[in-house]
This record gives sequence, structure tokens and C-alpha cells, in this order.
Amino acid sequence: MDVKKGRKRWLTNIFQTQESLSDLDVQKGLRMLMLNGIGGMATGALQGGIFLSAFALAIGASNYEIGLLATIGFISQLMQIPGLFLVQKFGKRRAITVICAGISRLLWLFIILIPLLFKEGGVAFLVQWLLLAGLVMALCNPAWNSHVRALVPTNLFGQFFSRRLAYGTALALVLTLSGGYFVDWWKIQFPEMALYGYSLLFLLGLLFGLVELIAIARLPEPHMDRNPGISLSDMIALPVKDANFRNLLAFIAVWNFAVNMAAPFFIIYMLKRIGLSLFMVTVLATTSQLTYILFLRIWGRLGDRYSNKSVLSISCPLFLLAILAWDFTTMPENYFLTIPLLFLIHILSGMSTAGVNLASGNIALKLSPHGTAHAYMTVFGLAGAATGAIAPLAGGLIADFFSLRELSLTVNWSEPARHLSVYALNFRALDFLFGIAFVVGFYALNRLARVKEEGEMTEEKVMDELVNEVIMPFRTLSSVAGIRRLAAMPVHALWKGLRRDKNNSSKPEKEKRRKQS
Repeated sequence: MDVKKGRKRWLTNIFQTQESLSDLDVQKGLRMLMLNGIGGMATGALQGGIFLSAFALAIGASNYEIGLLATIGFISQLMQIPGLFLVQKFGKRRAITVICAGISRLLWLFIILIPLLFKEGGVAFLVQWLLLAGLVMALCNPAWNSHVRALVPTNLFGQFFSRRLAYGTALALVLTLSGGYFVDWWKIQFPEMALYGYSLLFLLGLLFGLVELIAIARLPEPHMDRNPGISLSDMIALPVKDANFRNLLAFIAVWNFAVNMAAPFFIIYMLKRIGLSLFMVTVLATTSQLTYILFLRIWGRLGDRYSNKSVLSISCPLFLLAILAWDFTTMPENYFLTIPLLFLIHILSGMSTAGVNLASGNIALKLSPHGTAHAYMTVFGLAGAATGAIAPLAGGLIADFFSLRELSLTVNWSEPARHLSVYALNFRALDFLFGIAFVVGFYALNRLARVKEEGEMTEEKVMDELVNEVIMPFRTLSSVAGIRRLAAMPVHALWKGLRRDKNNSSKPEKEKRRKQS
């Protein structure tokens, strides 16, 4: 009887709201949001990324189907439109989130059972259940974004979300490394049941997802001010009519296209082209996650001190360099710099991704007015989802098109005793894709420059602060200022080169605007 009463009380509580939140409510909300973030990132580590891609390859997925899997997460974002209607109509944000997220998590049971029940046609079943789970999960996004916006004070965005991401990534790091070792061990011990190793990881991810749901159910929820008279189309039009927010939408659309054209194929590149073991791939991913954690606090502090746009203006170019560096990991096969380059790429990726993930979400929340955050954040998500959905499919088609094509440049040296040929450049298959993604991403930086944010500083000043943060731990190694400047010189030189190219490319446009004025 007590169990039934407790269950009924729990179901009733998720529909309750408060007129206002006390300081204790805010503190409780922040604790539950922290637990929710940690559980969510643990679920994502076990049910996505490396393990989902490796599982898809193991059941026979092609390049195009790998791209299709990556697209599902973006296609499902279209459900934010009816989700926007739900939150505007009912206003019970916590209840909407718990119900939708709970159903989505439970749908993963069918994916877990693929090796047992759906082995024939496994890729089709994987796509089907991932799509259903994604559609239901996306339905609650507007409610969730509005709830978070109401709980977290604006002045704590950088500090709180950087800590939340750091703790979640730390757990994800351990799970990723342990999961990679477990899958390789399982394949050796049970070669005929290799797919079941992935199922066990997915099941553990489901358990973490249930912990995430419990945290959401315990969040305090302030009463939501709603305007039932405003139509769905009017809500969607609000952020589009906002000129500054429209610039942000253009940036995130182009940026998501560039990143998601290439990112789903990094793991495929390491497993198939370079021939690494799954454990080695997880070691590299762990390296990236460690760097991610270390830089979250730095980016969060810089974002609060200066602006999120300044953080994006630095972290985005660094991520593009990491994408371009993939083209030089094989020349044309593995060589002595392959592994060092892979570690460098993952360090740079972790460093830059921390800034991009943290600042892009924060700047969208910051530019969303109170009371309409659910509309603004929905359109922000849809702008990135629209291009993000197309990008992996386009990437898969490009990869297949260039799979039988090659562009190479060799340097030859001849002398009487011998002839030496060295590859200076070699592009094959996915190498072309990474180069194209770099060019598209560079164009996204032009769109970012048009976004205005209160408190933004010049990129040079923020870059100086970043360099100081990075080399601070080394200051105790030497009291000689010249040695510290020498250590920072490559970073400064790289950044100044990027800024010079960006400024030169924008001069004709600036001159045109000057003449028109």
C-alpha cells in the first residue's frame, strides 16, 4: 500500500509548480541538474559515439548507413515544433520532460535485443528504433530548455554548466575507456556472441538514463507565464525576426553542417583506414575527453569574464585545424607520425569542443529573452538540426564518391646511387571529406562575426588570457619570462595567422559597406 501511495505521489508531484523559487529551491535545482547532466553524459557515452558506430559496423552498416545513423539525431529535432505547442498549451515542463524522456529511454530495450531477436536486417532495426527514441526525446526539448532557463541564474551560466559538463565528461571518460576494453575482451572470450558485448553496454547506459530521469522528476519548477493567445507560428517567428539572433542561427546552421559532415566518420577512419583496435580508439577518445574536462573550466571562466562569442571565435578555428589534420595522418598509409598526430588531433579536438559546446548553448540562452526562451531555443535547435541532418548523409555520399579517387603530390630526389620519392600530399576517400568540411567551417566563422553579445572583447585579448591560463602550470618550472614566451610563441603565431586570413577575407565586404554608407 505504501509503495502504491509513493508511486501516486511521485506521479502527482511532477505536475505541480510553484509561484516562485526560494534560494533553497534554486540550490536543490542546481544539484538535481548536476546529477541529471552526469547521468545524461554517461548514457550518451555508452549508447552513442564509438560504441554505436562500432556496433553498426559489426552488423554490416555501410558508409551511407553510418551517416544515416548520425542524421537521426537531427531529423528527430523536428519534433520540437509539436513540443513547443505542448509546453505553450500545458506549461507543465517537468511532467512533459519526464514522460517523453522515460518513453525514449525504454525504447532502447529493442536496440539492446537486436543481437537476440533482430540479427537479420539488424541495421534496419537499429535505424528504426533509434529514430523512434530520438523523435520522442526531442518532443520534450522545448519544455526542458525553458525549465533550465528558469532554474539557473544568468550570471552562473559559465561556471555551472562548465562544472556540469566536466563532471559528466569525467564519468563518460571512465566508461568509454572501460567499455572499449570490455568489448575487446568480450570478443576474445565469446567470439560467437561478440554483439552481446555491445548490448550489455547499452543496457548499462539505460540504467544511467533512469538515474537521469529521477533527477529531473525531483527538480523544482516555477510557474510558467504563458500567453495562450499567441499562435505556434508567431512563437517560431519571434527569434527569426530578431536580427541579432538570426545571425546566430545562420552561424549554428553552417557550423553544424561542417562539423557533422566529418565527425561521424572519424571513428570509421580510425577503425578501417588506419586499422586501430577498438581499445586504442577509446584511448584516443579518453585523451580528448581529459582535455575537454581540463579546458571546460577555463572556457567557462573566460565566457563569464568576457563573452561567449569571444570563446567561440577562438575555439571554432582550433576545431577546424583538428579536422584538417586528419588528412595528414596517412601518407598514404600509416607512418611514424600517424599515432602522434592522432593524439595531437584528439587533444586539440577536446580543447576546442569544450569551448564550442559550452559557449554555443550559453550564448543562445543568453540572447533568449525571459518568457520566450522555449521559442528561441527551439528555433536555435531546429536551425542546427536542419543542416546537421543533411550533413552526415552528404558526408556519406561524398565519401562513397571519392572512395575510388585519389589526389597525390610527391617530392622526388634523384642521385646516381638512388632515387627517393616522398609524399607531400595524398588525399583518398575520407581525406577529401575532411578538407571540404574545413572549408565550410571556415565560412561559418564569417557568420559568427556578425553576432553581437554584451561584453564581447577582441579575440586577441581573450587569446592572451587563454595562453596565460594554459602556460600557468608551467610558470613554476622557470622564472625566466623569455622561456614562457617561447613556449607560447607557436600558439600566438598560429592564432595571428588565422586572424590575418580572416581579416583579409572580410576586407572587400567591409569596403563595400563603407562605400554604401
